[in-house]
Amino acid sequence: MQLPYNAMRVNLIIIDIEVRIMGDFVRDETLLHEAKIVWLEDISKMPWVREIEVGFFSKKGISKKLLSELQKGQILVGYAELEDNAPPLCVEGNRKYFHRRIFTLRENDYELYRVDDPATANHPTEAVEPLSVEPKHKGLSPSKKSQIAVRVPRTLFSKLKRYVQQTGISQTDVIVSALAKHLDSVEDLPMIQRILELEKRVAALEIKI
Repeated sequence: MQLPYNAMRVNLIIIDIEVRIMGDFVRDETLLHEAKIVWLEDISKMPWVREIEVGFFSKKGISKKLLSELQKGQILVGYAELEDNAPPLCVEGNRKYFHRRIFTLRENDYELYRVDDPATANHPTEAVEPLSVEPKHKGLSPSKKSQIAVRVPRTLFSKLKRYVQQTGISQTDVIVSALAKHLDSVEDLPMIQRILELEKRVAALEIKI
């Protein structure tokens, strides 16, 4: 059950309890003034992390005391920082509370998760793909991918079909690979495409030798 603002007390000493109260509910207003996502761990091989909302006394950074509290029973993977002009979402007396996102992993979180089949994997409702996280935008669920519909010339589509038949690579991987190269986003290249690129480089080196 969501608590009203005046019932959401942020206490550094019981920050772990507060996280459980807020659960997986990240409000749109929490995202409005985000400026930056700070990652404390290497997220390149993490299939998902928990995206939750926590109250802070500051817009940026995390004190050592708060970091220690947040690390109890979980790993703090990253957190959001707010813009300089971000207003507090809650004020109690002289205290201003800024609600910010944090990204965590609990012990044994991945035990029931199948990386090879995320659509049927067992993951919490607050799980998001860390590579999809951006300031002001919620992360994508591990079981969901962004989709786009585009119209392509018939000749280009014919070439795509021939390429798929010749290489065995799916249409999706071919299109994602083309977008990744065009947008200079090598980290988003499908694994099969990375292997093919590596084989080309090896073949070119063998010719030179």
